[in-house]
Amino acid sequence: MTMIDAAPWITRRRRRFPPEAWAPLLCKATWDETHDVRTFLLAPVDGSRIEHDPGQFMTFQIDTPQGTVERCYTIASSASRDGGIEISVKRQAGAGSAHLHETLVPGATILAFGPSGRFGPVSWPDEKYTLIAAGSGITPILSMLRTAADRGIALDATLIHVSPTEADLIATQEIALLSRRLPHLTYVPITTRGPGASRPSAGLLNSLAPGLADSTVLCCGPQSFMEMVRAAARDAGVPPERYGEESFDFSSPEAEITPAADTPVRSISFVRTGKTFECAETTTILSAVKAAGLPLPSSCARGMCGTCKIFKHSGEVTMAHEGGIRQREIDRGFILPCVSRPLTDIVLDC
Repeated sequence: MTMIDAAPWITRRRRRFPPEAWAPLLCKATWDETHDVRTFLLAPVDGSRIEHDPGQFMTFQIDTPQGTVERCYTIASSASRDGGIEISVKRQAGAGSAHLHETLVPGATILAFGPSGRFGPVSWPDEKYTLIAAGSGITPILSMLRTAADRGIALDATLIHVSPTEADLIATQEIALLSRRLPHLTYVPITTRGPGASRPSAGLLNSLAPGLADSTVLCCGPQSFMEMVRAAARDAGVPPERYGEESFDFSSPEAEITPAADTPVRSISFVRTGKTFECAETTTILSAVKAAGLPLPSSCARGMCGTCKIFKHSGEVTMAHEGGIRQREIDRGFILPCVSRPLTDIVLDC
C-alpha cells in the first residue's frame, strides 16, 4: 500500500500566542481612520494565533527617546479572526501614541502582553445592549460588532458614538455595512461641534436610547464622559451588574513613597508562574512588580482604569482606588496592584 502525505489544505492547529508573557508582534499594515487615529494590523512573529474576547486589550512596550513606556490599547478587530489583531490609536501629546504613529510601520515589531481584561457582552442573544462611546473609545465596541457579525449573532443594540465632528467619527462606513448583517443594530452618531451639534447629557442619552433602563450599558471614553453616562444609567434604573465601562483618560500616576530603612518588607508571590519578590509596605505592588522586571498589564497607575485588576489568593492590602474596581469585585478578592500596598505577604493569581 502506498502512503501519501495529508492533503495540503489540512494543517496543524497553530499554537496560542502566550497571554502571560511578552512576545513580539509584526506590523503587517497601517491605515488612517481619521486625521489623528491610525489602525495597526499586528500578527505574531512566530505565526501563532491570538485568542481574545471582544473588548479585551493588549499591553505594548514602546521604546521612545525618553525611555520604554507601557501602554494599553483595546483590540478593535473581530474575536473570530485569530491570525492577528487590529488596534486603532489616537495620536495624543504623550510619548506612547505619537511614537507609535511615527515608528510602527509595516515590517517593524513591537513587544506585546495579553490579551487581558474583561469588558464586553456576556450573553449576546439574550440581552439588549446600549453601547456608548466617545472618540477612540469606540474601539472595544467595534470588536463586539465585528465579532457578532462574523459569528451570525443577532445582536440587539443601540450604539451611540460621540465625536467632535463628522470627520472624527471612526469607521462610520463600516458600521453602516455591519448594520446590514446586524439588523437589530441602531447607530446614532453625535457631533459636539458645527451644524447640528449636541452636548452629551443624561437627557440626550435617554432620548436616544429610550430602552436604557432595560438594557445592559457598556461605555468607553474619557473619565468625565463616563461619569455622566454612569449617572444617567443609574438614574434610569440600570443596576450596577448591568453597567460596564473601560477608561481611556488617565492622569498622572500617584507618587511613590520612598520607604524608610525600618519599613516592613513583604513577600509577593505569583501562584501561576512561581515568581516571588519583595515589596515594602509603602510601595505599591505594581511598582514592585515593575522593579522585579515582571510583566503585568497596567495603564493609568492610579486606580482609575482597572487594567491591572488581579485576583488575590491571600494576604491583606491597603487600597485607595478611583473607581477602577467595584465593591463586589473587592469582596470576591480582586485588587488593583497600582494602588495597593501590602500589609502582609501576598499571593496573586499571575
